[in-house]
Amino acid sequence: MKKNQLPEKAKELLESGAVLITGADIKDSVAERIQVYFASEGEAVMDIITKDDLVQNFPDEGVLALSTAADGRSGEFRKVEMFEGEEDMYFRTDNTHEECDEFAGVPPVSFMETVESICSLKLKR
Repeated sequence: MKKNQLPEKAKELLESGAVLITGADIKDSVAERIQVYFASEGEAVMDIITKDDLVQNFPDEGVLALSTAADGRSGEFRKVEMFEGEEDMYFRTDNTHEECDEFAGVPPVSFMETVESICSLKLKR
C-alpha cells in the first residue's frame, strides 16, 4: 500500500470499529505503553494505554499495527493477534506464538510523544 493510501485505509478501519497501534514501548519483550487510535464521536482519537488495558478491551472488530517500510514510501496495517502464553497474554503480528510482544516494528511511544510535542510548538516569528 502506498503511503498516501494509508490515511484512507486508517479511516476505513477506524470506521469499522478497529483499533490502530502506532507506537509501543516494549521492555524485556513485554509491552508497557501502547499508543492507539480509535473512533469516538466521528473523530480519530489517540490515547496511550497499558498492555492490561489492551488485553481487557481487545475489540472484536480487531487491532492493527501500522507498519511502514524502511523506504518511507509504503506500508500496511498488520493484524495484531492476542494469545495466551504460559504466564501472560501476548500480542504479535507475525503469525507466530513466541511469548513476547511484537507490533510490526512501530516506534516507541516516547518517540511519538516527542513528534506530537514538536507538532504543537508555537513559534515566534
